[in-house]
Amino acid sequence: MEIVGPILEIVKMIFTPICKCCNYYRGADKYRRILKDKRQDLERRKFDTASRMRAQLLPGKTRKQEVEGWIQDVEMMNDEIEAIECKAGEGKCFSRAHIGKLAFKKIREVEELYQRGAFTDSLVIDPPLSNREIISTPTLIGESTAKRVKEEIWACLLDFDVRKIGLYGMGGIGKSTVMEHINNRLLNKKNKFDNVIWVTVSKSLNVIQLQHDIARKLDLDLAKVEDVRERATKLKAKLEDKNRYVLILDDMWEAFVLRK
Repeated sequence: MEIVGPILEIVKMIFTPICKCCNYYRGADKYRRILKDKRQDLERRKFDTASRMRAQLLPGKTRKQEVEGWIQDVEMMNDEIEAIECKAGEGKCFSRAHIGKLAFKKIREVEELYQRGAFTDSLVIDPPLSNREIISTPTLIGESTAKRVKEEIWACLLDFDVRKIGLYGMGGIGKSTVMEHINNRLLNKKNKFDNVIWVTVSKSLNVIQLQHDIARKLDLDLAKVEDVRERATKLKAKLEDKNRYVLILDDMWEAFVLRK
C-alpha cells in the first residue's frame, strides 16, 4: 500500500501533459478560429485609434509615445500570428498539437493587447504651455490706417470701462497682423495684464476645442469634464483668478455668446 502513493504521483506527472497535448491537438482548429476573430477585433481598434490620432494631430501637437508603442506592438502581434498560420499551413500532423498550444496562448496575449488599446484620453501631446508668446509680425499693410486702428485698440485696452473689442472686416486686410502687434505690445507692457491669451477659432467653430485651447493656456485641465456648461464655469473661475487678462480670439467667422 505504501507504493500506491508514489505510483499515482508518477501517473499524474505523465498523464497531465499528455491530456494537455491531446486537448491542444483536438482544439487546434477551434483555437485558430478564435485567434482569427480576436485578431480582427484588434485590427479594428488599431484602425480606429490611428484615425483618432490623425484627427487630433493639429499643428504643434505630437503623438503620444504610449499610443505609438501600442500600434507597433499590434503590428508585431500580427507578424507572430502570421507565423503560426504559416506553420499550420505546412500540414505536418505531428505539429498539430504544437499549433493548438501556440494559438491558445496567443489568444490571451491578443486579449491583453486589445485591453491596453482602450485609450480614453487624448492620443496626442499639446505643445508646451505658454500664454506669453511673442509673435513674429510682418509690416502692417496700409501703414497709416493700420497704425491708427492699432492705437485705437490700444487706447480701448487701457480703458477700464471697455470689456470687449471687435475688429472686423474682409479677409486679407490685415486684422490678424494688427492684433499680432497688439499681442506683442501687451507682452512688453508686463505690468498691464497678468495674462495675454491668443487662441485661433477658425471657420469650423468647435466649442469644446476652443475651451480646451483656452484652458491649456491657463494650465487648466478639462480633459475629464465633458459637460460644456461645466467647462465654461471652470474657465470663468480660472480667468477671474487673474486681476486683468486679455483673451484674443483670432479668425472668428461668426459671432457667439462669450458666456458659452
